[in-house]
Amino acid sequence: MENAGIQRVTRLQTDYVQSLEIIEKRRKKRRKGLIRRLAAFAVAFTAICVFMVSSLVSQTHSLDSAQAQKSKLEKKLSAQNAHDGQLKQRIHLLNDKNYIGEVARRDYLLSKNGEIIFSKPSTDGR
Repeated sequence: MENAGIQRVTRLQTDYVQSLEIIEKRRKKRRKGLIRRLAAFAVAFTAICVFMVSSLVSQTHSLDSAQAQKSKLEKKLSAQNAHDGQLKQRIHLLNDKNYIGEVARRDYLLSKNGEIIFSKPSTDGR
């Protein structure tokens, strides 16, 4: 009975109404295309953003590991430089004839002509 109360109106089939329907169909079609294009651009933009963030994270990780390696190598370099300084000092001492004579007398019990060496036992067990 509810349908009986509603009057049905037939549509006009004039050129004007048909042109309005065509315009409305085009507008809906364009809007649908616009939504599809925007969705495609959003997906592409999201993919690019994800790629950029992942590359940023990986570069940060590699930079941190490179910094750690650099600090480790700098410590090793400073230790090598200290050792190098000790070796240069030792070379300088070994080029001194008086030092070589002292080491020869002390460690190898060598003597000059007419010199007598008395050795006493050391307390450190040597």
